[in-house]
Amino acid sequence: MAGKLLIVEDESIVALDLREEIEEFGCEVTGLAESADTALMSIEECRPDLVLMDIKIDGPLDGIQTARLMRHAYEVPVVFLTSYCDQETLDRAARELPYGYLTKPFKSRELRATLSMALHKAAVDADLRKSNQLMLTTIEGGGEGMVLVSADGIVQYMNRAAEEMAGLKLLRARGMLLTEVFRLREILEGPVPLPGARGGAVAIERFGWSLFVPGKDQMLVDFSVRSLVSDAGSPSGHVVALRDATERMRQEIIDAPLAETQTFGNGPGSKVQFG
Repeated sequence: MAGKLLIVEDESIVALDLREEIEEFGCEVTGLAESADTALMSIEECRPDLVLMDIKIDGPLDGIQTARLMRHAYEVPVVFLTSYCDQETLDRAARELPYGYLTKPFKSRELRATLSMALHKAAVDADLRKSNQLMLTTIEGGGEGMVLVSADGIVQYMNRAAEEMAGLKLLRARGMLLTEVFRLREILEGPVPLPGARGGAVAIERFGWSLFVPGKDQMLVDFSVRSLVSDAGSPSGHVVALRDATERMRQEIIDAPLAETQTFGNGPGSKVQFG
């Protein structure tokens, strides 16, 4: 077992005993704290993987309130340690989503098992947060509009590029139909519902549609719809990607005469001379 732990315990003898025992497990103890203030300062400095938190500590904030601050400010998981096991205390502690709960007195094997499971979960959750942050950075950083909708076409998420295309912020668009947020119209055939709003399609590509934004000039967009499938095999939602098609279509217009010239030059009546 490996990992960095902070011990928050206001009884110094208990804290030192815990430190010795945890280090024997192979973990590093980054510090000992007696109050919320010293605990938060230690986290800021050492960034432990896990906090072993006594519920009754010195100062105006108890361990449960301190754990709430740690979770919101640093996303550091906590294992509660306490002599109190009344239902009210358990209910308060549970609301802070702890990774474990040990009631004094406990045995060494109980401490070891609880910390081992908590450190494993903390590592998995940390990797998941990194992956989610990378995905969010990628989605938000690109110029492509990304929209997540439910199976029945209700907007759940939009990145900044999609907000700009819609002329609408996510806060207002969430809960609206996709076709209400993005007024798309196919150039040749008139109004067409966005395929992803009906569900059932695994992958759809559409090119050169007009997007109407109130108060702005219409823009040409290409878009794709990818269905998200549940474990049961039915569509659980859709990811819609929208791209500004203006430059692509402008380039096609420029390239078209050249393509026609090359085709004509290679026709049956053309002559090819070799020097």
